[in-house]
Amino acid sequence: MRGAVGVMAIIVKEGKEMGGAELIGKEEREAVSEVMDRGVLARYGFNEKRKNIFRVLEFEAEFCRYAGCSYALGVASGSAALRVALAALDIQRGDEVITQSFTFVATIEAILEAGGVPIITEVDKSLNMDPRDLEAKITDKTRAVIPVHMLGVPARMDEIMAVARKKNIPVLEDSCQACGSSYHGKKTGTIGSMGT
Repeated sequence: MRGAVGVMAIIVKEGKEMGGAELIGKEEREAVSEVMDRGVLARYGFNEKRKNIFRVLEFEAEFCRYAGCSYALGVASGSAALRVALAALDIQRGDEVITQSFTFVATIEAILEAGGVPIITEVDKSLNMDPRDLEAKITDKTRAVIPVHMLGVPARMDEIMAVARKKNIPVLEDSCQACGSSYHGKKTGTIGSMGT
């Protein structure tokens, strides 16, 4: 996605741009400048100042079209997305949430912040959740499963979804490292109950 609603951040380290920066051109820089010049970074409100231009709402609608989903909610980070999703799933203190051993720390932090207990599965050769180990880790306290699509590679969602459906457990896909990747023609993050 390019343009005013396809804004990405530039990360500079030791004078070199990090991965993804090659996708950022004049159009993206102008879009960021437009938002910054208006001085309204909030999702809602300040209608007069923003001249009724709602870039986050535009981004959410464009992202829905891109991903083939019905709803999207723009948040500040993948960490925030995971925390909001766990709140939407009503994870309570002591609820077990299963995720995988190879992931970014934010996945575990979000579970802990929700009051949940992280239960860790092994990974397969793709570095994603091993569906067989997932099934072995489910208990009567399991309230959600979070497969993490690592390094742009989708997890084995058919098998993970089959295990979750059998136990009636919602699946929250952490697609923060794989946004835009697909699994059998569906974008990652749109296969489970919800995705980040």
